[in-house]
Amino acid sequence: MEKYLADEHTGIELLYRGKDITTVPFKDIEQFNKFATELELSNISDISSISKDFNIPLHYKELDVRKYVNKLEHGGPDQTGRVEMELDMFEERGLFPILQLLIYIIDTMRKHNLVWGVGRGSSVSSYVLYILGVHKVDSYKYNLDIKEFLK
Repeated sequence: MEKYLADEHTGIELLYRGKDITTVPFKDIEQFNKFATELELSNISDISSISKDFNIPLHYKELDVRKYVNKLEHGGPDQTGRVEMELDMFEERGLFPILQLLIYIIDTMRKHNLVWGVGRGSSVSSYVLYILGVHKVDSYKYNLDIKEFLK
């Protein structure tokens, strides 16, 4: 999977939206530093100072998401088909690392008896996220279309 590095247009868009760009990894460090100087932001010395990986335990980074999800209880054959379809969509979009991160976050919250929301926005249309425990809305039961989430 290719690491995401921002270009000039992305940086400008983030600035227009009022976002902090000091932690955004840019393709061209010299270009970033030029803009940083103009905007009175800190310069960066090299790309190695910016992590593009999630800082999670290694066993989560190496977790086979498909096997993990398929081991979870998710109903009958119809739901299994939905799970496989969604996993294919997540994989096609290179989103398995996000699922690994979410599994880690949910495991950590459960371990520490932390409470999280029931779900919001388009994420509730994902049955896989429901199975993982990210939200409490059974998108299969309510016939929600995963395409609303993965546009």
